[in-house]
Amino acid sequence: MTARAEELPLAAFVLLACYTFLAFMGNATVVFIMATVKVIRIKSRTVFFIVMNLAVSDLIFSGVAIPLTLVSTTIKLDWSLGKYRIDVIAQRESFITLKDHKPNFPNDPSCRLINPCKSELGKASKLITENIVKKVVKATNVNLWRNTNAVLEWFDQIQNKDNSAFVCFDIVEFYPSITQKLLNDALNFASQYTDITPLDRRIILHTKQTLLFNQNEPWVKKDNELFDITMGSYDGAECCELAVVYLLSLLKPYYGNSIGLYRDDGLAVFNEPPRTIEQIKKNICEIFKSNGLRITIEANKRIVNFLDVTLDLQCGTYKPYLKPDNTPLYVNAKSNHPPSVIRTIPRGINHRLSNISSNENEFKKSTQQYQEALKESGHNYELEYKSKEETKRKHRARKRNITWFNPPFDLRVKTNVGRQFLKIVTESFPKGHTLQKIFNRNTLKISYSCMPNMKSIVDAHNKKILKAQMPAPETDPCNCRAKQDCPLDGKCKATSIVYQATVKSDNYEETYVGLTEGNFKLRLANHQQSFNKERYRNQTELSKHIWTLKDRNKNFEISWRILSRASSFSNVTKRCNLCTMEKFFIICHPEMASLNKRSELVSTCRHASKFQLMNFAGVT
Repeated sequence: MTARAEELPLAAFVLLACYTFLAFMGNATVVFIMATVKVIRIKSRTVFFIVMNLAVSDLIFSGVAIPLTLVSTTIKLDWSLGKYRIDVIAQRESFITLKDHKPNFPNDPSCRLINPCKSELGKASKLITENIVKKVVKATNVNLWRNTNAVLEWFDQIQNKDNSAFVCFDIVEFYPSITQKLLNDALNFASQYTDITPLDRRIILHTKQTLLFNQNEPWVKKDNELFDITMGSYDGAECCELAVVYLLSLLKPYYGNSIGLYRDDGLAVFNEPPRTIEQIKKNICEIFKSNGLRITIEANKRIVNFLDVTLDLQCGTYKPYLKPDNTPLYVNAKSNHPPSVIRTIPRGINHRLSNISSNENEFKKSTQQYQEALKESGHNYELEYKSKEETKRKHRARKRNITWFNPPFDLRVKTNVGRQFLKIVTESFPKGHTLQKIFNRNTLKISYSCMPNMKSIVDAHNKKILKAQMPAPETDPCNCRAKQDCPLDGKCKATSIVYQATVKSDNYEETYVGLTEGNFKLRLANHQQSFNKERYRNQTELSKHIWTLKDRNKNFEISWRILSRASSFSNVTKRCNLCTMEKFFIICHPEMASLNKRSELVSTCRHASKFQLMNFAGVT
């Protein structure tokens, strides 16, 4: 059985509308992409759509029929149509970060390029590559480390630590140094242990074709090659790990599991004389050089700082490591954050420091800086060592499909939003309700989100000020011949507005809220057409009401006004503030929208379709 919408209370209807809206505009895309990858080899129609879209994108990148500015690699699953669509690529501005923590930075400055303009198809490539890496690591048993705990487990298994020495190395500029040949070699190696279809390989390689955008202009490399693995892309880390697995497979026949890598940071240990270890160092350099990679390497080290720990072979211990120029800084206890977040900060720090300390003595030697930082932030918490048995977390085997509601938290708000939300859930879906198994306190949970901090506010302001903007041509806000008859008091050419129409007839009035992205006068002409031609009488709720008055031979007057201005859909933020503002007035001010229907709350954004490649005006 399914409940009809009319049987649901208003609160429940609004709740369902909000979740439907979030599903279309929020995190549901990731879920759809995951489902896409799972059915690639099952449904032939799915494969057809992906291949077709890749073919279109190939035309874009080769510049045969479409300019570079129209590059598109985004694939999303349209739930209502049951097919894929490609969006025009979002032109996000690239930027650099200075590596001022590197030694000798004043004399040899270096930077890191961050390219936020990334292919949405990378979400599918991420899952494919992640699955490949997982299977290859299991088959080859190489030391691909993903966190500090994996490094510490490897360190604990080292035999005869007193007579051993470390070899520590770092791959210089690893991400941009991964060439197409190296990635193909890694895929060929991985295909020996897992099935990689031609479609999987094509998706992985296709998502590496990238562009840079600066001041709304596309940039490519000097050699006009689009291949690049960028930091910040969806599958950048996974492709990096795939290359690492291949490099470890070249090293393992010589050194076994004595060597391991965490992305671009490598560590090895050998129970050999110093001269032999120096020769091993040269061999490692040759292997990386033959694959087009450059490394910095140190050998015969008894104590090394690796990731966030210091490993000591002499004493067989390890402890937390903090870079000399890195000062711990934590969220203040009186900050505008949810109480649960404030409480979790010191406990999380204590848990982390205990895990990366071999014993209580090493813990006490390393925690003074962290303790002082906590006190300066207003946290009255004493760091205390806990053994790994005490800090080990128990994970429940049972998993539920949980939908999270994330309202913003602010200390100035007195209303307990979480309690009110759960109260609505309980009242709207009581025991015995048809949808109670889907919507209950176990499947609908709340977790507060944080408001923008001062840094994000300042950055947003600076970005707005520094962004190069062409001065908009001055235009007359009204082109009415008789200015006194302008429907919006001299602002009839306003764009991106939410407006209100008030219909007065026989001592009563009705109101209607609408929106327009373009010129209001064009929208007004469409309204007037629906008022005058009966075949358009069902076009809007406003036109239905006007024709009802005409059928009853009643006189009426219509007045217009602007309620708010907002930006329309952007393929960078994937958000339409204009549609959201219209829904805000319909939900929170129903007296201002008496003619609007509740079904309008679940309508999809009509402005997103213009960013689809097939609807893009420049495509020929």
